[in-house]
Amino acid sequence: MSVLRMTTNVQAWRLLQADSPPGGACVREAAPLVIPLVAPLDWPQDRGGDSKSVEGAIEDLARCCGLRPAGLLAECASRPGRRVHAWLAVDRAEFASVSGVVGQGGAQAAAAAGVILLLESSPRGGSLPRLSIPWLLVRPDRRRLGVGRLLVAAAIDHAWGLGASQVSIDTLDRWPEAVAFWRGMGFSSN
Repeated sequence: MSVLRMTTNVQAWRLLQADSPPGGACVREAAPLVIPLVAPLDWPQDRGGDSKSVEGAIEDLARCCGLRPAGLLAECASRPGRRVHAWLAVDRAEFASVSGVVGQGGAQAAAAAGVILLLESSPRGGSLPRLSIPWLLVRPDRRRLGVGRLLVAAAIDHAWGLGASQVSIDTLDRWPEAVAFWRGMGFSSN
């Protein structure tokens, strides 16, 4: 088993996406309420609020993907020299049912269909930050519906906004589905 590092050129990736048909991120046609809603993950504790609903969504997603929730929550934490940006995908139908009750926090109260983390690490010496995607998780029952593609698009668009020229990912070569997904998203081996 070995780790396969893959990267994409952010500008080329964005140009490729611009040439895709509208809604090209979806693998198959879906009713408007089935296409997931992707929103930046808002950590209420960053504003002095309660993070239980956000943590609950992440814990639930980790469990259904066979991961330890505490480990994934630890990966979501920013610390000096390491800033984590995250996006959550929820089903629009479920979001619609909870958003009226919980207002703007509806995306985080609904069950997560997927999550992606974009890690911005600042090397010593003041050089440009490095950007990588350490985690992309999609619920097993939501896979192959375009959720992962929409999450990757959100992360790469954000990386572009940060001025990044490259984003990298690491995956295991024993996961051919993951390697094929990332290649299909425009990433290539170094």
